[in-house]
Amino acid sequence: MIKTTLAVTAMLMNGALGLAAENTVAAPVADVANYDPTLSAKEAVLANWELAAAGIRAGRVVGDQVIEMAQTGASYGAVLRQAQFAQKTMVQRYNAAFWVYTVSQVDLNLDPSALTEAVRAANTPCSLDDCADERTALLAAFQRATSELDKAAIAARTELTRREGVVDAVLMTEQLALIADYLEDGTWAEDFSLTEFGRDGEELAARIVGAMALWRNIEPYVGLANQEIDSAINAKSRDLLRTMRTHTRSMDTFASDSPELEEIKAAALALSAEFRKASELFSS
Repeated sequence: MIKTTLAVTAMLMNGALGLAAENTVAAPVADVANYDPTLSAKEAVLANWELAAAGIRAGRVVGDQVIEMAQTGASYGAVLRQAQFAQKTMVQRYNAAFWVYTVSQVDLNLDPSALTEAVRAANTPCSLDDCADERTALLAAFQRATSELDKAAIAARTELTRREGVVDAVLMTEQLALIADYLEDGTWAEDFSLTEFGRDGEELAARIVGAMALWRNIEPYVGLANQEIDSAINAKSRDLLRTMRTHTRSMDTFASDSPELEEIKAAALALSAEFRKASELFSS
């Protein structure tokens, strides 16, 4: 489904620059909840792509701090404490932007296993005086992980740049369809990097919440076009988040065929259908 949408998106993008000015989307009134009156519909969509890129960069920045400490003579204990803090941010920011990697047309050969190695290194204690081997391994792991995060940030930024010349209606149609396809495809429930650490739930939650965060910026425009669809998305979003939280709190890992994961997927599918309807509001 995602590949199909990418083909449609490319076609939309190729023709978008020739669309007339009337393809802009009217702005809601300024007192609409969660609405930033300084943003047009186009700016709201582009802000979502920037949110993803900036989040990934934040993960890279905290990883770079670990590298600097490891290279400038800080004690291994201090480096390890910083690494344990940094890896949490790196994992969460990477997974919150997971929708970018599954819909991006830029192939950067991202390797999430780099995060696995960084987490493993951040959880490798040492009671020796110099801990030279452990320091070397931690440094290498974080250098690799920050390199991968840098690639991911470039991918998000590249996708943003591709959309800067596109009109509002096309961007709204695409953004809502991308969320729908992402939720329906279920890629967010696959290939967890931290299963061996019992952190499937953390990654899954970040992947879903990261996609849901896109809704905040664009919701007012959907509400203006169709309040019923707006309300349905909010209701189904609450259902998905409630289901996800229930199961991620009680489970450390998810088998691909577990009933708990199937329940989360069913809630995501129901929400996907509403986002599909919202996308169609702006495609005529």
